[in-house]
Amino acid sequence: KQWYQRRVRGVMAVDSEDKIVGVRLAEIIDVDDALLKLTTSVQDALAYVLSPFHSDREVIHWAIIRALQYNLYDIAAEQASKRVLTHGILCVAAGSRHMGLGTELITQSEALAVAQGCDLTVVMGTTLNSQAIFRRSYTALRSVDYLDLKDSNGGYLIPYPGKDTSCVLFMKVLLPQQSNFEKEDIEKDRPETSLSEPGKIGPTDELLTPRDENKSM
Repeated sequence: KQWYQRRVRGVMAVDSEDKIVGVRLAEIIDVDDALLKLTTSVQDALAYVLSPFHSDREVIHWAIIRALQYNLYDIAAEQASKRVLTHGILCVAAGSRHMGLGTELITQSEALAVAQGCDLTVVMGTTLNSQAIFRRSYTALRSVDYLDLKDSNGGYLIPYPGKDTSCVLFMKVLLPQQSNFEKEDIEKDRPETSLSEPGKIGPTDELLTPRDENKSM
């Protein structure tokens, strides 16, 4: 299934009972959108100034961004990209992991992005599971160990990271032949926010289930 809201693009996987077992959300950024670029710059500046008032989660987020020296527009310029798929999240239900579902969600998301003019995707892999998926076809740019993230007093921002010990910044050049979707099929007759019919993954009309996925592997 797919849904659309402003610049956000999403793909979800459902099981045979139409229960959600996986989600991939990402945002399409037009690099030449001057207003968006200005807004992003202002947000980054405010994030630094207002950091004492942020929640712990926001503090950690911006600390990771700074440690990775993550600037989407610089990466896009280096790759001569005009439209980028980024700011994504990937979630798979515990009972549906290790069956290739996360990989399939990423693949579907990339195909959808290519059909809408994206030629690059940039992501942060924050867990070992997501990093394992991205390492298969993405280029690792930079990484940061969570124990290297400290507050102004030298305390750890993530004192007990567990098995997920680092964050890795990845990128991948998207090729036109990756997409099975036609742009006109995706955008035709779709409202600003929509959800495809139950039992379908957008234009492909295929239901993605763990059972189906196992057959294809």
